[in-house]
Amino acid sequence: MTDQTVTQNKIRAGLLSLQSLTVAFGLTVLLATPATAQTQMAEPDSAPTLIAQQYPQQQKRRTLLDILFGNPAQPRQQEVTRPPVQQPQRRSAPVKKKPVVTKPKPAIITPPQPEAVAKNPDARKIMVIGDFIAGGLAEGLTETFSQTADLQVINRTNGSSGFVRQDYYNWSKELPAILTEQKPAVVVMMIGANDRQPLTQKSVSVAADTDEWKKLYQSRVDEFLQVTAKSGVPVVWIGQPPYQSSSLSQTMLSLNKIYKTAAEQAVTTEDTTPQVVFADVWDGFVDDKGSFTQTGVDVNGQTVRLRGNDGINMTAAGKRKLAFYAEKPLRQLLKLSSPDAPVSPDSKSNEPMALPVQKEITRIGPMKLNDLDQSGDDTLLGDTTVISKTAAAANKPAMKAAPHGRADDFSWPRP
Repeated sequence: MTDQTVTQNKIRAGLLSLQSLTVAFGLTVLLATPATAQTQMAEPDSAPTLIAQQYPQQQKRRTLLDILFGNPAQPRQQEVTRPPVQQPQRRSAPVKKKPVVTKPKPAIITPPQPEAVAKNPDARKIMVIGDFIAGGLAEGLTETFSQTADLQVINRTNGSSGFVRQDYYNWSKELPAILTEQKPAVVVMMIGANDRQPLTQKSVSVAADTDEWKKLYQSRVDEFLQVTAKSGVPVVWIGQPPYQSSSLSQTMLSLNKIYKTAAEQAVTTEDTTPQVVFADVWDGFVDDKGSFTQTGVDVNGQTVRLRGNDGINMTAAGKRKLAFYAEKPLRQLLKLSSPDAPVSPDSKSNEPMALPVQKEITRIGPMKLNDLDQSGDDTLLGDTTVISKTAAAANKPAMKAAPHGRADDFSWPRP
């Protein structure tokens, strides 16, 4: 074979390879072209249409590096956050509330007050004077002596009066005419609730609760008691109770000291009867710590409300309790027996009742339980039969031995 023949064969083989590559390339392009584009290419007479405008450019395949690090040439797509889908709420069935049944508090049953008896024409008079607190005291005393026919309570109080504002009402000047008009057997005085204010003496104002103020107030109390001493009418002076205001209560303590001192210095009558008796009511309107309280024990032993909402005025129970403190000195001055004291029809009211003679009682001291055997007697108290130990042992049934091996067999094992 010549060189020319070899060369021709190589050319033929190259052409065949080129044809094969051309056919393969055509098939590849045909497969990669969309069907719509193929149709348009097959129809040349139709209107020309830009394929790039109709179909978006195919995105380049992302490599592993693009997935990991991203493609800086392409702009990042903004993440669109979708609003959370609201789940339909389930409506729960309404819970039926059980009606709350509150047990009513037991009402405090107060015994009905009997109707007041008619007073005798010659009934002795208890005249109450003072401020608005004394007016409540007069109501309590009226209820206290409602069943006493020979005692009558007269209310001659002036609610806004006191010893400080004598320009408004002067008790030392007004009292003589009242005593002449009413002719009371005893006077009950309660004053001071309006007196926590400056006192004017000779056009000079003195601050309340100072030393000078207390001296001037003491002189006006003494002036008042001189008027009652001249008339010969005994006086029961009721002290002031505490109030909700701590400063007002402190002033009332100072006034109570003045009232008590004046009562102790007052003269007595020839039969040693005190002309002025001071009754302290402070402890009846405080709690266990000595502080103001609106509630307390009434005369019937029940815990009730004694003071009003303002912390000053008295309730009906509080007025009755004030009268309770005034009742004892009033009975002493009027020489009345206590309503609870038993009176014998054959004995005089002023003579003390004899105590009953008590019978002689033989008492036995405490005894220990282990001392019972020391008596030497085996019989119980109240038992009439005597049983000896021997007879008791004979009558006692013998205990049988437990079978060998049972749980209650406590016999020693035999050798």
